This record gives sequence, structure tokens and C-alpha cells, in this order.
Amino acid sequence: MNFVETMRSVELVLSAGQVPLLVGETGIGKTSLAHRLAVKNGWSLVTIDGNLLKEGEIGGLPTVDSFSRKMNDGTTVTEKVTVYAIHYKLKQIADYMAAGQQVLLFIDEINRCEHAVQQELMNLILNREINGFNLGHSVHIVAAMNPTNSYDYQTVEMDVAQQNRFVWLQMEPDYMQWLDWAAEAKLEPMVMEFISTYPEYLHKMNEDDIYATPRSYERVSALYAMYKANKEAVGKDVFFNVIRGNVGKVIAQEFVSFVEADHEPLLTYDDVFNGETMAESVLERLKKESHTRLYLTAKNLMRVIELRANQLFVDDAAAQAVINRFMDFLKAYPEDLQMAVMKDIRNTYPRFYKEAIKNDEFVNNFFDLQRSYKL
Repeated sequence: MNFVETMRSVELVLSAGQVPLLVGETGIGKTSLAHRLAVKNGWSLVTIDGNLLKEGEIGGLPTVDSFSRKMNDGTTVTEKVTVYAIHYKLKQIADYMAAGQQVLLFIDEINRCEHAVQQELMNLILNREINGFNLGHSVHIVAAMNPTNSYDYQTVEMDVAQQNRFVWLQMEPDYMQWLDWAAEAKLEPMVMEFISTYPEYLHKMNEDDIYATPRSYERVSALYAMYKANKEAVGKDVFFNVIRGNVGKVIAQEFVSFVEADHEPLLTYDDVFNGETMAESVLERLKKESHTRLYLTAKNLMRVIELRANQLFVDDAAAQAVINRFMDFLKAYPEDLQMAVMKDIRNTYPRFYKEAIKNDEFVNNFFDLQRSYKL
């Protein structure tokens, strides 16, 4: 499943009072999904990384306390009792619960910890209790692990009974979903264009070298922004080395060559929508662009329209003017890209789509394209 499908699946599993287990390669976006889920629902996020825990740490180290009690004969005796210190992550949860907040507890790397630690985490996940500390009903749990059959790391297998207590959700990379996220996160357009051109590089296992993951390109974007701002001081060789340190030698070579090529900036919202009519220069640019750059340009326009929906769609006339201009722009695209963009509007941009389906040209063009593909 891609990111969006996994997100919807997690929400369904949680609503049924069950525990989802995200299974996906490192850097694929499991942590980002947990963060987005917490933000969407207004939950406080607490993350526990199983790989960083030692035996007894999450359960709390035992201490001895004293208490007094009366015997039947009226005498008072002092007894000893074992109590457990609370891990600071559990203290965070307790504080959130006391404040009346909903909590998302995200337990990552559940199969990369010691067996004893895994047993402690399983008790917390499946029984919602550990050494006297109880999770309230306001705590929602999502667990995550990496596949046991990939990468060169040691994993701890769960027994069948433990496996059967989770809803397993297989998460896979999807460069189209990643491009949506990258635009929202304001990653460098050059990095987005590179992945759109070479989607196989988004998640690439390089033999005897560093693996490239979606997380890698966040760092690449930040490094490219710094390099772009000061190329002479940084130098091409230094830039190559730091990119190589994120995605491996082969992809770094491709990316540096891609950056050094003479790329004209993508068309912007202002380029397309300024003026009473669309400039002829825009249409001429579209004729020269590659499929990749055309698609990225459309994605950028759709995102801006969705974000500015309140300002652009103040009334029906204003909304239809925006849709008409967008359709003038889109009709310059090849038919397969037109269909892809219109489906993207339907599936990803609800405010935009709500106004678009009121537009005769949009609706007629959509069904005309569908009929042509069926023929």
C-alpha cells in the first residue's frame, strides 16, 4: 500500500480498537505517517524507539518502598513492597492523560530490540499495562517494524501468538504520493523533478553502498538549497561527496549531472494565471517541456489552487474563472497527461475538485478522454 492507503487503513484499524503494525523499509515514511495521523486528529504524539531501549528500561527499574498496616491484634507493622520507576516516555503519556488529551503512542523498531525489551513492549501494546502503569482509553497505539528479510540488520522474530494480535499493514514506496508530500513540505523543486524523472531512485538498494530512501531526499533537498545559494564556496566536489553520503555514488553522480544541466525554472501559478488571457509564451513553453516537467508543473498549480481555495473560490464566477484558465492550460498537454492530472484532482484535491465538477469544460473533457481510452 502507498502512504495514503496505509494512512486510511491505520485509521480504520484504530477505530475498531485494534493495533496496526506498519511494515516497511527504513526511511519509507512510517514515522511521518504517525506524525501526520497525530496532527490530523489533534492527538499528542509520543514515540518509543525499541532499538534504543535496554532490558528493564521501559518497564522501570525496581525499587523497594515501605508501608505500614495494622494487624488483627491492633499492632502496626512495617512491610516492604517492590515498586517500579516510570520511564520518562510513560510519564509524558501520564501527563497528557491527566490533561484530558488523546495520545498516539508510536512504537517503532519493534523487531530490532533485544528479546527481553520486545517482551516488555508487547506487554504494553497488547495488555496496555506494564509493571502497574496502565494506558487509558485515550491512548491509541501504532507499532512499526522493518521487514525481516531485507537490509543487513539483526531482527528479533515475534512468535505466532504475538503476530496474531496485530493487524499487519505492508507499506510500500510510491513516488507520486512522495511528490505530493514533498511539495507540501517545500522540498527543492530540483529534487522533486529528479525523482519524477528517476522514480526508481526514490527507494534504491545500492549493492555495497548507502541505500537511498525517501528520508534521504529530505537531507538532499536541504544540502542542495545550501549549495545553490553558495556554489563557489561549497564547490562541486564537496557537493558530490555529501550527496553521495546520502544516496550512494551512482545516484549522486546522476543527481549532480542533473543539477548541472541547464534547466529552465518550472512555470509558476503567476505565469499561468496572471493577465486577462494566458500568455502565448506559456503555451510555447508547454510545447517544449518533457512529460516529467509538465506533470510537476500541473502538480504545483493544483497544490497552489487547493491551498488558496478560500481566496480563489469566493463565489461561483470567480471559481469558474480559475477552472476555465486551468483548462486552457491543461488542454495544451498530451491526452494521457490530461487524464492523469484530472484524476489527480479528483483523488487528491477535494476543494479544487468540488468546483471543477461544476465546470462543463472540465466534465466534458474528462468523459471525452475516458471514451477515447476505452475505444
